[in-house]
Amino acid sequence: MILGAMGDAHGGKHFDGGMADRLEDVDLLLMAGDIADGNDIDSFAGVWGGVRNRYRGKAIAVFGNDEYEQDRTAYRERFGDIIFLDDEAADLDIGGTRLRVVGTSGSLDRPTWWQRTNLPKIGARYKRRVEKVRALLDREGADLLILLSHYAPTYLTLEGERPRAFPEMGSKAMEEAVLEKRPDLVIHAHAHSGTRHAVLGDIQRRLDRPEARIPIWNVSLPLNGRIVKLEVREGESDVRLLE
Repeated sequence: MILGAMGDAHGGKHFDGGMADRLEDVDLLLMAGDIADGNDIDSFAGVWGGVRNRYRGKAIAVFGNDEYEQDRTAYRERFGDIIFLDDEAADLDIGGTRLRVVGTSGSLDRPTWWQRTNLPKIGARYKRRVEKVRALLDREGADLLILLSHYAPTYLTLEGERPRAFPEMGSKAMEEAVLEKRPDLVIHAHAHSGTRHAVLGDIQRRLDRPEARIPIWNVSLPLNGRIVKLEVREGESDVRLLE
């Protein structure tokens, strides 16, 4: 299965129609949030039009911090051919492979100043989100299990950003849920200056679960400069980047 993945388009700020040429042989497109710029839905319409000029397959998206909560229904209504996941899971059959994608905006270990000022009890909401995602990461009946998040569910792919900002860009609490549930692949964005790829594994081996080796890809467009293409094979832990 070939996946296309991108995040942080911010409308047309970091996306141009030529990027969509890479989608011709893609089986599923995953969009990791900040698809619009400053909640400007029209700014994403241009991006989506460019994608649809080259790609007619299935697409799944999560919301980023630039898609405001009060308007997320409007995104679903306007772009009805996209599966939007907001702390939800989608089960698909693609070429005979049963795929479960768990989609979330993600969690932060420390809410940003703006969030602390404007969103009451946001810290508690992030903690609840971690537990909800943990429950959704259930591979029963699925050949492949993927977590799609906007915020980084680890600090490993934040390398390159300011270390003191890591708790406001990602979540070690979510990392623990990933280690416990062991999805086959994790995709996120948000870290424009982070690291493209990391492998999450147990720092200390534990007898109560097999050792985890989970590939994580930061598909932020400002970082990669293109849509990331990944080949994922059922029953294999390795995920191959396609040039």
